[in-house]
Amino acid sequence: MKPTSTAKRKPVRPEPTHVTLLKEMVLKFPDLSNHGTARKFLNDYPQFMLNHEQVRCLVKNLKGSNGEHHRAKSHVEFRKQLAALKKELPKGETERLDPYYLPKASKNILIIGDIHVPYHDDAALFAALEYGSEQKVDTIIINGDLIDFALISRHEKDMRKRSVGYEIDTAKTLLKGIRDLFPNALIVYKYGNHDIRYEKFIMQRAPELLDVDGTKLEELLELVKLKIKIVYDKQIIYAGKMAILHGHEIGLTSGGVNPARSTRLKLNKSAIVNHFHRETKDMGKNLGEQPFSCYSNGCLCDLFPAYMGVHTLWSHGLIHLTLLNNGDYKVQQKTIIDGTIY
Repeated sequence: MKPTSTAKRKPVRPEPTHVTLLKEMVLKFPDLSNHGTARKFLNDYPQFMLNHEQVRCLVKNLKGSNGEHHRAKSHVEFRKQLAALKKELPKGETERLDPYYLPKASKNILIIGDIHVPYHDDAALFAALEYGSEQKVDTIIINGDLIDFALISRHEKDMRKRSVGYEIDTAKTLLKGIRDLFPNALIVYKYGNHDIRYEKFIMQRAPELLDVDGTKLEELLELVKLKIKIVYDKQIIYAGKMAILHGHEIGLTSGGVNPARSTRLKLNKSAIVNHFHRETKDMGKNLGEQPFSCYSNGCLCDLFPAYMGVHTLWSHGLIHLTLLNNGDYKVQQKTIIDGTIY
């Protein structure tokens, strides 16, 4: 018979509340990064007075990513439970789209946008296309809002506006004309917030048509036939070190006093946007790094639509972007006044 041990067992300490809650969060969001879990935990439970690094280290400990020594000693059963959950849980779905990178051959680029067919300004539009021809551009980016889609807007509608069919036919005529004028150029059409009105309208009013051949906007505009590359509204275009977005994707509305500055503060990197119908520029610099710049491009549509009243700050313009072999860039902002480029 073995002698009875007189050694006292250490009392089992109850698990701290914050650890229990953190375990629940890790099990609920198993694919969230360590930093992401820490940020969410601190946002949901500020009462524990922990800092980001403390919570992140706890998450690493729970997931067993602190090395062999910690994996062998702590939260073994929890990690088994987590591994089982990851095996059973369907893979998370994401709507994030990969960026579109312009090919290396694209060096001489014309950026236009906010044409808002059929409410385009003839003089400004033709001046921009003529400039592109004179400069022998190899790439044209239509940076959003090619079409207005006034009658399927969620805003108040004027039923006297042109029909959706007329807008699409007019846009198709313009795209065919651009292709004829620039037969060898890469033409990229990035969707803006007006362009996606069509798909949103179908989704809300006739979702049964979404998978019917011939009903998508790119099919109606015959983009494949015209050899025009489509970039969707939540995709970013990269031209070397320059990011190109329509502008609505970054969560800005009016753009403030200086849309380029608002864009810089939002993105903190070099970018060109349309959307705001105004020509502005702003520059920034991170500690120890090269400066970067942001630009908002002018539009090519009517400057005085009825819903804007008698005065706007809008202006007509284009951007001529030249890329160097190392990805650096030269930006020329051009203002168009009464069909003349300055």
